Amino acid sequence: MSANPVSARRQDALLIEGLLGNLSLFREVMPRHVARLAAQSRTQRLRRGTALYRKGERLPGLVAVAYGSLKLALRRAGGDEKVLRFLGPNETFGEACVLLDRPCPVDLIALADTMVAVIPTPQIQWLMTQDLEFAHNVAHSLGESFLGLLDELQASVQQNGVQRLAAYLDSLAEPRAGNGDWIVHLPVSKTAVAARLGVTKETMSRLLRELASRGLIEVSRREITIVDRARLAQIAA
Repeated sequence: MSANPVSARRQDALLIEGLLGNLSLFREVMPRHVARLAAQSRTQRLRRGTALYRKGERLPGLVAVAYGSLKLALRRAGGDEKVLRFLGPNETFGEACVLLDRPCPVDLIALADTMVAVIPTPQIQWLMTQDLEFAHNVAHSLGESFLGLLDELQASVQQNGVQRLAAYLDSLAEPRAGNGDWIVHLPVSKTAVAARLGVTKETMSRLLRELASRGLIEVSRREITIVDRARLAQIAA
């Protein structure tokens, strides 16, 4: 017996409404406005390695990640790629493209089985005129993205590989209960992290071994214990 399409759409709308409620972009936005956007949006599921959008394609709307992860990447002439950013749950992409009606500037590729919600461009543009809190949140998000891009550019120019790795690990560190250590759960594979930091996979492995040999970290697959965060932060700086 086939599923009721109306019921399926309603379930999708409720799922999307819950997702939007967790996004900083919709903080303090009127609930009825969130519900309207959710009703007009759709979900899309991706298998690992699948492209959501390619550079140059038009984005139909704002992308919000429900679960899984995406990488934002640019292809170099030789076929290598530069990973600019990872998108994880409750993160968004496409604000500038939606507002300026510009094509996607990067490839969006799923790094794991992923589900996203796509909020149509006309709905985002409508909400910008209707809800001051949403407009403020969008401006804040765009400002953070711009400053983050400048930080990335500065790091690529002024920091070597081990400094970039130390800074990346420090940014992900969370306290481990009980013993005062800090723990990092890599959100993606080490290969993807290497591309994000602008080094090869082999260099990434060597840098991890170097930090471990200096007593700063302990590595167990994608879980990294930071033994001495103060010294790690000094390297990053």
